[in-house]
Amino acid sequence: VSSVRSCTVRSITAAMIRNAAAGLAGYAASDLLQSQPDLKEALATHAFTTWQYVLRTCVEQLAASLAAGRPQFFASHVGWMQSMLASRGLPSGAVQSAVGCLAKVLAAELPTESGSLAAGVCQEALRALEHESPELPSFLKPHAPQGRLAASYLLALLEGDRARASRLIWEAVDSGSSVPDLYLRVLLPAQQEVGRMWQANEINVAEEHFATSTTKTILAQLRLRAPLQAPNGKTLLAAAVMGNHHDVGLQVVADFFEMAGWRVIQLGSDMPIPDLVQAVEFYQPDLVALSVSLHTQLVTLTETIQAVRRGQRGAAVKILVGGRALAEAADLVQQFGADGYAADPNAAVSVGNALVGL
Repeated sequence: VSSVRSCTVRSITAAMIRNAAAGLAGYAASDLLQSQPDLKEALATHAFTTWQYVLRTCVEQLAASLAAGRPQFFASHVGWMQSMLASRGLPSGAVQSAVGCLAKVLAAELPTESGSLAAGVCQEALRALEHESPELPSFLKPHAPQGRLAASYLLALLEGDRARASRLIWEAVDSGSSVPDLYLRVLLPAQQEVGRMWQANEINVAEEHFATSTTKTILAQLRLRAPLQAPNGKTLLAAAVMGNHHDVGLQVVADFFEMAGWRVIQLGSDMPIPDLVQAVEFYQPDLVALSVSLHTQLVTLTETIQAVRRGQRGAAVKILVGGRALAEAADLVQQFGADGYAADPNAAVSVGNALVGL
């Protein structure tokens, strides 16, 4: 009974703060700028708008954390936010002050039990922040297999040399490197490093977009050089859930399935739920693969799976989920309504094959 009540309180609290995110963030931003005048001076006329946006993302992440029963989700977001804002010149301790103000607002504005619960998760995140390293570890390991090639490829991207980046990959193929190895040991680590560099303010959005666009082009070309297994008669439909704009990893997963003999329907990023359901009915897939990159998308993931299950093919189709948001929540996939989880492309194919009886 206690467990059920706790789950109910978490769900109600998550819904309340999600629905009131803008207002709660505004109250916390006002309190923050009144108590920390230096933060207002650092951003001049944009101070309130900026901190309300930052705190609104925190509130939305907090709601996702409560809904999933995973306080570490919010702590992880706060750590990410601290490293990103610090790299952009905001004073040390700004995030701690902001989350502290948010905790006070939640305790004051929400019903007692919900306010105490939400503020407690904020305090947990602040305690975890004391042990966070400001340094973001690199995803490139020069001494790993293909590590030097990954570094050279990234350098070409950062210098805006698409031709050289492509040439490095084709030369590796001609020298005997397998397509899956190049995907996993060169292109994906380089793309992850691009994301880290943006977070650390070492590159801007334009540079990140160029790198991502180049990698997606090379992935599409490289797949044509991969040996394909004989068709197995199975169809995969792959998509990133609505709100998820990251689809490089999804493309790699889709390509691995195609190499393994599957017919693949790759729908890409930010797929609206009604359109995804129509695609499932039209293409009649054996397996649907869904990708989530942020914890705030877990609610959308659940809604997407429920919508697919209500369709004519809902009872027959298997659903596989993956993505960064599930790295710490693999045990929750059945709660979301999925049939399986995979942490990487090889595992995705293995689990997918098992789900459909291959």
